[in-house]
Amino acid sequence: MAERKEDPRAPEENSEDLPLECSCIADPFASLPPELRPRPQPKKGGLREVKCPVCGKVYWTNRKTDLCISCEIAGGGEPPGR
Repeated sequence: MAERKEDPRAPEENSEDLPLECSCIADPFASLPPELRPRPQPKKGGLREVKCPVCGKVYWTNRKTDLCISCEIAGGGEPPGR
């Protein structure tokens, strides 16, 4: 069998002086101040935990109102004190 000759121009494998990845790929917004960086997407798909101001029920919702469905259907309307 013939021996394989190494190409002297080929980069060495496991080179210690080369970075594993470009820093711009790791965090493309690193140069921006924190208030200008994009916010991460919520993990629960936009759900938030709220407490109904009328009955006190704690639940998860993606609606803008904090009233639970039961209080909204029953005509709970605005919570007392508003």
